[in-house]
Amino acid sequence: MKRKRLRSAALAVMLFASPAAAESDAQLWTALSANGPAGGSGRFLLWFDGHARFRDDASDLGVTILRPGFGWKVSDDLSLWAGYARVVARRETGPDFEEHRLWQQATYPVASILGGRITGRTRLEQRFADSGGETGHRLRQFIRYDRRFADTPYSAIAWHEAFIGLNATTWGAVGGYDQSRSFFGFGLHPNKKLRFEGGYMFNHVRRENAADADNHVALVAIALAL
Repeated sequence: MKRKRLRSAALAVMLFASPAAAESDAQLWTALSANGPAGGSGRFLLWFDGHARFRDDASDLGVTILRPGFGWKVSDDLSLWAGYARVVARRETGPDFEEHRLWQQATYPVASILGGRITGRTRLEQRFADSGGETGHRLRQFIRYDRRFADTPYSAIAWHEAFIGLNATTWGAVGGYDQSRSFFGFGLHPNKKLRFEGGYMFNHVRRENAADADNHVALVAIALAL
């Protein structure tokens, strides 16, 4: 009986000492992107993506992003890019959080499998916040699987992106694992230039001084090939 009480007490201590459960939110993210060659040679590339992300059960605009850039097609298997991003996170109390990013990335094919193809994107970011003078450095690794259904305008899509902070800053950038995003959905290709995508994304965000965030996201995107 005494041992059972000790085990029960130990279990209770472990439960109360465990980290707080992650906060959960249902969100809606929308995206518009355009990229592809500009000019006769086909080697000079243009990039743009814009985002509006709604939080609190998709009732409140939380984040907007504008990200233009340019690139160079090194070969059929490698394109190199660079650009700038402006990110505004709207706070429920206090001023908005504004961030400016310089970014560089490589895009490349990885493999063909199960009737579809896997592509990759490796991105580096240098992050500057209006509220602090330090620069945050972050690595983002993106892997995407896309399988077009034969003789139809539809495709199945799955992708995952991991965010790794290379340093920490006083304004909020974290070192180490930052967040991850996993998406499962479908695409509609009305023609060779236009693609609509929709599906579910799970977004886990690490927080240092609060419970982690688990966001359940309905993601809708429009992509235009130049």
